[in-house]
Amino acid sequence: MKKLIAVAALVSLAACGGGADDANEAQIDETVTTDVIPSNTAGTYTSTSEDGSEVSLTLAEDGTYSVMQGGEQVESGTWEDNIRGTCLTAEGGDGEDCWNIQPGTEAGMMDVTDSNGDTMSYSYES
Repeated sequence: MKKLIAVAALVSLAACGGGADDANEAQIDETVTTDVIPSNTAGTYTSTSEDGSEVSLTLAEDGTYSVMQGGEQVESGTWEDNIRGTCLTAEGGDGEDCWNIQPGTEAGMMDVTDSNGDTMSYSYES
């Protein structure tokens, strides 16, 4: 009989302890973070290559681009800004090539870092 009363008392106490789970609930941070997608303005970026020829990259408003070197078009395709930077996809190419374009230290200049990590300064015209 004593065992039966002890078991009944334990069951009663267990049934009353509903608040114990509430104290152990984790606080969930519901703040949503979004990745910042860089945004570059369409326009023409011009520089001089190591061999002294002029190189220009034109990003058109319609999402197309062209690369001119020494007065001849050497590449064309589409471009977009995404989380990886300004990404160019050449016609007939094997995927996108993403660049990081940042304002340069001089007025009207932009520093362009290619996917190999090489940086060149380009003048910019919108």
